[in-house]
This record gives sequence, structure tokens and C-alpha cells, in this order.
Amino acid sequence: MAGIDLNMEESMHVPATGSADATTLAEEQGPDSLWQEVSTKLDLAKAYVEMGDKEGAREILQEVMQEGDDKQQGDAKALLAGIQ
Repeated sequence: MAGIDLNMEESMHVPATGSADATTLAEEQGPDSLWQEVSTKLDLAKAYVEMGDKEGAREILQEVMQEGDDKQQGDAKALLAGIQ
């Protein structure tokens, strides 16, 4: 049993992924996937507003303004106007 390494730290390391990585993946999967991701971000921003986390909502809405289609950008703009 001397050859068995019980150190699991290396095997359990999972690199963190940011929104940029997720956006890149969505772009590679096609426009419907990107649309869905941005729609999810809008829903998340609304939840942040309901919880009182205006700064968190603003950050996500800025991403929507950069990544979303015209309707999603309009929705984000309206939400931003309501929380500022």
C-alpha cells in the first residue's frame, strides 16, 4: 500500500470559470444558447433587486447590455433605470 497516494487535493482541483468563459461557451454553441444565457442573467438581476442587492444587479445588467439582443438590452436598461 506504500504506492497509494491519498492526497486528493490535486485530483479535486476544479478551475474557476467566470462569466467570460461561460459567454464564450454559449457563443460556440450558437445564438440560441447565448440568448438563453442572457435571459438567465436578466432573471438573476431581477432576483438581486428583490433581495436588495442593487450593486450585484447592476453588474449583471451591464453584462446584459453588452451581450444581449435589442429586447434584452431594453429590459436591462429599464431595470437599471429603476434601481439607480
